[in-house]
Amino acid sequence: MTRHLFNVHSPITYFMALEVIRLEKIPVEAVTLLISRNFFPPDDTYPAIKLPFSHYPTDSFAVQIAFWKSWKKLKKFDQWLSKATQHQPFILYAAHAYSSIFHLMVTHTKCLGYYYIEEGLVAYRPPAEWDIQKPFNPLRSILYFLNFGRRNRPNRSFFTTQLGCYLGAYGVSKHSFPTLPSLQVVGLPFPIISSDEKYQCVIVHDNIYDHYGLTPTTYLRWIEVIVADALKRGFTRIHQKFHPAQGQGSLQAIQEFMQQKLAGKASLYTLGASDSIEQIALGQRPVIYVCISSVGLYAHLAGSEVVSIYKICCQDQPIFESFGHLLPNFYLENITYL
Repeated sequence: MTRHLFNVHSPITYFMALEVIRLEKIPVEAVTLLISRNFFPPDDTYPAIKLPFSHYPTDSFAVQIAFWKSWKKLKKFDQWLSKATQHQPFILYAAHAYSSIFHLMVTHTKCLGYYYIEEGLVAYRPPAEWDIQKPFNPLRSILYFLNFGRRNRPNRSFFTTQLGCYLGAYGVSKHSFPTLPSLQVVGLPFPIISSDEKYQCVIVHDNIYDHYGLTPTTYLRWIEVIVADALKRGFTRIHQKFHPAQGQGSLQAIQEFMQQKLAGKASLYTLGASDSIEQIALGQRPVIYVCISSVGLYAHLAGSEVVSIYKICCQDQPIFESFGHLLPNFYLENITYL
């Protein structure tokens, strides 16, 4: 029996997986969820295995000068994959191709092919920017070949169709995966849930605060603008969610700052990694505050008002302007800017 492996690391990849399973009528016993980023499925309907390898921030299969050390890693990977697939042929469903793990899976002899499933803004990246161009370096190519043979390439593409056997893509909207052949639009995959918790607004903290040398002085000033707007609107219950890859330093700084600013004015609640803002947006339509998080895109499609600090970030840090093209126009033109 063919196994179907779904890379799942967030609410959207989880619910996209469930939607594909439903649409394609894949039997429960043929499904395996490969879990990462501290995401935990809300139920045990489908077998789930924690992915014991990482792509970011540490690449488990980084190329090495001592190339023979990668051979043992590669053997260990294949043994793990054979066990995860019960030694059966398999199809992979992944968010993108920009990882060594993806390369090693789709070049495995038992892999019958792969699909891309939407996970966020990367699905809307312009095709001209799919390939990550690196200066030609024959030594790098030789080194990758010595490390991994033909199973891991030195050059990367977010959505290649030239590696292994590409089968298609599943996207939320007609704007997903522009120019990729065999796109199937599934719409928002999130089921509507009822909740006793009342959500007035959700502040989404972006892990981009951990990059480009940003200090707490900078990003806390931006968050203060969000807090001021939320209080001005009369919100007394404020929810927040951190990115799964949020650095401990920025997480602690933001948490302390939020508690200080809201003391005596509003109650603060922190959502967990498995809490789906998209489901909250579908069910209650709260105001969603973001910087450039893909959560804003899906909250907008779900009917919530999305408020962004993106323009303020660009004023303070011009490098943020380079992220604007990653956000589709149908979204940028229909949100509120502080």
